[in-house]
Amino acid sequence: MDKKRIALNIAAPLCGLAAFIVIWFIASAAIGVSIILPSPSETIVKFFALFAEKGFYLAVGRTLGRAVLSFLIAFVAACLFAFLSKLSLFFKKAFAPIAVIMRVMPTISVILLVLIWFKSNVSPYVITFLVIFPMLYRVVTDAADGVDPALLEMTKAFRLSCGKRFFNFYLPEMLPPVLTGASITLSFSVKLTVAAEVLAFTADSIGRYMKQTSAYIETSKLLAWTVVAILLGFLLEGLLLLVKKLLVRRYHGKQS
Repeated sequence: MDKKRIALNIAAPLCGLAAFIVIWFIASAAIGVSIILPSPSETIVKFFALFAEKGFYLAVGRTLGRAVLSFLIAFVAACLFAFLSKLSLFFKKAFAPIAVIMRVMPTISVILLVLIWFKSNVSPYVITFLVIFPMLYRVVTDAADGVDPALLEMTKAFRLSCGKRFFNFYLPEMLPPVLTGASITLSFSVKLTVAAEVLAFTADSIGRYMKQTSAYIETSKLLAWTVVAILLGFLLEGLLLLVKKLLVRRYHGKQS
């Protein structure tokens, strides 16, 4: 059963990816103009050519750093505000409209306002934080509210300290949903960071190179940079899901 599930988990995504590439190839051949839609092979050639370009590794490293740092700051802030919301019902009710406004505010509005208020090298951090913070806050608060009330009553009956309650009961129950939501948000932070870099024309960034290739209508190179950004998102999401699996196995004694 496990072998069948593993085979399915590998084969199904590969089939989906193959179908996407075939459709892309057919569409490119039908259009017949590489400047509009280059073929997958052209894009792959440009993708590998990027590794030899001056500034490639610096741009990738700095974009990755911006995305990860913005995520970490937002995650810590979300955990702090969720903790305060759990401690105080008044704080939770007072902060609720602010969280909703941040969550439903159009992303493009956030980007344009931040570009007015901050310099280009700071804008990607602020934009990514403002967009993903309310998402992470919702994830953490929902996870905290989802802890079994009967379990909490038991901890009170045994008069366990706050530390023991958190590490022995809250944390094991909250880890799976929090890390699942965080992994999706982390990959989304790469997407946001690159978008912010494009509009801010941030130095030493994937977004800046995308903007330049777009200006020169180098479509195949633009798609190659897009592949780089996608791979970064996949990498970060995969790493966090791996961390989730290891932590859940540690606390629950079984595989997630």
